[in-house]
Amino acid sequence: MISRRLAQLQEIASAYPLHRKVLVTRSYAIGHQWLERLTRERGFAANFEIATPHSLAERHSRLSLRKKKISAITNEEAYWLVYRLMRNMATELTQPYVPLTMLSPSVVRCFHNAVGELRHALVPSERVTPERFENTAKGDYIGKLLERYERYLAYHRLADEVELRLYVEPDPRTETVYLVDRHVQLSAAEQEMLRIITGGRWHVWETDAPFTSEGAGFPAAEAEFYHALGPVAEVREVFRRLAARRIPLDQVEVIVSDEDVYTLAMYTTAMQHGIPCTFSGGIPIDYTLTGQAARLYLAWIDSGYHLEPILQALKQGILRPHTAEAVTTGSLIRILEKSGIGWGRERYELLWRMPAPSPAADATASETDLDATPAVRLADWFHHIFAVLPARDEEWTPSAVMKGFEILLESIPVRDDNEAQAQAGLRHLAETLRCAEIETMDRAMAVRYIREMTERMTFGASGIPSEGKLHVSTLRDGGQSGRPYTFLIGMDEQGWAIPANQDPILLDEERLRIDSRLGTAKERAEHEEQARNERLGSIRGRCTMSFSSFRVADKQERNAAFELLVCYRQQSGNLSAGYEELLHALPPAAGVLHSAELIVIDSQEVWLKALIDRQRNIRRGLQEVLASYPALGEGTAAQRSRSDSVIGKYDGVFDPSGHDPVPAATSVSKLELFARCPLQYFFHEILRVRPKETAEFDRSRWLDAAQRGTLLHAIFQKYWTETNERGGHDRSRLQRITEECLQEAREQIPAPSEHVMLKECEQIRRDTEIFWKGELVRRSRPRFLELELHRAEEPFAARLGDGLILPLRGYVDRVDELAPHTYKILDYKTGSSRKYREDGYFAGGTQLQHAVYAAAVEQWLHESGLDPEAKVVESGYYFPTYRGQGHEITRDQNRREDTSRLVGSMLEAMRQGLFPPTQDSRQCSWCDYQAVCGRHAEYMKEKRKEPGNGARLVPLLEVESYA
Repeated sequence: MISRRLAQLQEIASAYPLHRKVLVTRSYAIGHQWLERLTRERGFAANFEIATPHSLAERHSRLSLRKKKISAITNEEAYWLVYRLMRNMATELTQPYVPLTMLSPSVVRCFHNAVGELRHALVPSERVTPERFENTAKGDYIGKLLERYERYLAYHRLADEVELRLYVEPDPRTETVYLVDRHVQLSAAEQEMLRIITGGRWHVWETDAPFTSEGAGFPAAEAEFYHALGPVAEVREVFRRLAARRIPLDQVEVIVSDEDVYTLAMYTTAMQHGIPCTFSGGIPIDYTLTGQAARLYLAWIDSGYHLEPILQALKQGILRPHTAEAVTTGSLIRILEKSGIGWGRERYELLWRMPAPSPAADATASETDLDATPAVRLADWFHHIFAVLPARDEEWTPSAVMKGFEILLESIPVRDDNEAQAQAGLRHLAETLRCAEIETMDRAMAVRYIREMTERMTFGASGIPSEGKLHVSTLRDGGQSGRPYTFLIGMDEQGWAIPANQDPILLDEERLRIDSRLGTAKERAEHEEQARNERLGSIRGRCTMSFSSFRVADKQERNAAFELLVCYRQQSGNLSAGYEELLHALPPAAGVLHSAELIVIDSQEVWLKALIDRQRNIRRGLQEVLASYPALGEGTAAQRSRSDSVIGKYDGVFDPSGHDPVPAATSVSKLELFARCPLQYFFHEILRVRPKETAEFDRSRWLDAAQRGTLLHAIFQKYWTETNERGGHDRSRLQRITEECLQEAREQIPAPSEHVMLKECEQIRRDTEIFWKGELVRRSRPRFLELELHRAEEPFAARLGDGLILPLRGYVDRVDELAPHTYKILDYKTGSSRKYREDGYFAGGTQLQHAVYAAAVEQWLHESGLDPEAKVVESGYYFPTYRGQGHEITRDQNRREDTSRLVGSMLEAMRQGLFPPTQDSRQCSWCDYQAVCGRHAEYMKEKRKEPGNGARLVPLLEVESYA
């Protein structure tokens, strides 16, 4: 049976073959679909044009507006006009109905819609009186707002879309045939405009009978039905059936009920499987990189410029600043994570002060990574954004928010047309806001306006189906493509129902009192339901109808929509069938990974069908899984090896044949790391797995531990440098140097607050007092400060005895001269002295610095010629802070042979591939590799006790034996 609408189009085309014919619909896409359908099924559609009521008004008023020097404004511009008027009323009226604090985007939009409805119903402001409203204050406010709106348009010679009716001119071509879609619910203003243009002559484009009525052409008799366990399962079943029946994609239209749920489910499933689709309503912009960047950008501003949203954007590949094109994204992330910015625009200046990393500090870094310019370029990029953003919170506008985002747009990759559409949409929004006169507001409100606007934006909207692509439409526009296969999904009671919610500004009773042409919520819902059912009545061919009988997410059962039940009754012939009979007749509910269809659409379903037998029992398929996924098999082998009694490669003990784990150059701190935990050393030094160096910003702290230590070292060094030059202790000198260093730190590292900064400055001053008191009673003076043992191009070959030469890189904080040719090494420690026991000379190799540096400094003094008779007799760990209370742990340097044997045992353990976890599992609680090891250290306690394992660990056990 031919569609009534199609037949009427054919009649008009036959009766007026050479006449100009204008098809007036609510959207261009609807008209194009019907004309394509007419051409496809009937063979001709000549001299047709498509128009909407608004496009007709624009076309026929353009000349008149120009003659009278009237400017037309868009609906978006009208929105900001309403905002401006409401803001003026909030400041001018004594007791405004909407005060300034309530002027949110959603409130403005509600009043903008109300003004638009009143004007479309041709209701003048004088008829909007307080007594017509339940709340007279609201009625008075709306009347005044509408009056100001009318006066503003008149005074500034502006015309909104309703005002255009006053300037339209009749169509001079009287032979034009106008065909107006009955589904277009014309407002009073649109009817008046159409009468002027057409001279009152137009045809009504009739509709098809509702798809549930008897005698309708809807293919209910051939329809298929199914139900599913949730929307995702329902959508996957659509693709299963398309594949099983080998239906070409461009022969299919999928009509969804709940757009927020089903459209996105269709989009994500189609993207996952590379299935091309068109979407009549588009997809939320948040599903593009541009939309995600907008969301993170707004979160960045709203949080007070917290760094985390920018880091997220970089990690997810959303942003790629052009200012650092030659640098990897990973390098940019590391720079920002190590910067310590936290939040606050002033702290981004830290990027200009970041030093370039040295090759010795990061042997894995490339030459680009070691360049200082990436941090500076990033600083310039942020500076460029901050330059267009207001400095004060009360000076913002939505346009200012978008200025910053326009700069950000240049750093967002454009991968496809969808991305380009999203960026074009946001640039159009920025241009619209630039043209609007918007008063300043606080930052949070400006962000709120932009957030609401971007959340309403979509990309990829294509009301016209394309060749080779599946078409996804909604209940507002679906059923008109004429494709031979249609899927109606989401036909449950909730998703199918049309709510009759009253407008929050113009209640139904108030509408009736003001003007019956406004229409009530119930009337609008009834019209929408009637139009929907008539649109679906145009469907021909084969139709599949489905619903979610159970939502897994919220664990709720749902019934099918009554319309689905009616279609089932027509097909089955049982006109009294109920929901129980319907469910009984349907196949078992389709799930995400199971279906009555034999075909599978992805690897998840392949595995599920392979691992579940006909009785729905789960088979033991471990070996098959491990064989298919080698990484899982390797992990299983590692787990078994760790639980085994024999030490193996998964315990960090392996055969290093072909590779020498002993480094070409090392430092004492790395040797001490090996002694603390050989496995941690293996991860860090052999595998080069680096923990992320993230500087955490704490509002209650100005300097972190490293920055504080560096500052104190600088103060101590500068003091002794000047003291050695000028002679004599001087407390005022120390105080001056302290203040100079504190001022330099304040300039380089912005503080979270003045209070926190002053508090920590006082703590630094207190620490220097401890240092001062300690130096007054000390009998030695420093001969060398920050002594660099190695050269830039090569390490220092430290001779430790017994022929052992250790290639060393290191700095010595301080070398004091106790007497002629007699020296003492001091190492500043700004933490606690708790772990440095008096009786722990080597502490199992974890405290080697004092012994190795003593031998190395003595050798350096000999070889440099500065003191050929030099002898280092003591090394001390010095704690010149309030926390350390000036404590000093001194080691006599009389165990050179033990030092040589200990270091030799360490190097031998490395050569033999001995890198098991630490014996002290307490260290695991603050280890950066805990996620990798888990409870490995605890397992190793028992494995070390096995007789055969001890022989394998001999060199390491020797290291641990040195107290």
